[in-house]
Amino acid sequence: KALAFGAAQRGAHVKVANRNIDRARELVKSIKGAEAVSLEEIACGSVSGDVLANTTAVGMHPMEGDTPVEKSALGKYALAFDAIYTPMETRLLAEAKAEGCVTVSGLEMFVGQAVKQFEYFTGEAAAAEVVTLMRNVVMDSLKK
Repeated sequence: KALAFGAAQRGAHVKVANRNIDRARELVKSIKGAEAVSLEEIACGSVSGDVLANTTAVGMHPMEGDTPVEKSALGKYALAFDAIYTPMETRLLAEAKAEGCVTVSGLEMFVGQAVKQFEYFTGEAAAAEVVTLMRNVVMDSLKK
């Protein structure tokens, strides 16, 4: 919801899909200009856009072989974001990259949240070195 709300506030034309279309319709009521679509429409490519953002657990460890969107539909997007960071490159991101999309893993969102928590608890901005350290710690722990 937060991703959709933030994107809409910045002028994006947001389409929200959910396993239950009624839940998608309910969600878009709180997001100005957003439209509810079915997961099937996204997955088969009948709906497209500039950015595809997956915020489901589909493709997360231990189900790395799963994907919410078929490879043939991914070429309709310029960028694909997957909130999942285990694995770092999900099947969705690997296939999106193969279709020519710029890809962003959930690692950046995860580290971004850690940075905000650091700043909240310390009252100070996180220096670039701290952000790099946070990212490296997460990446090292994911390799284990």
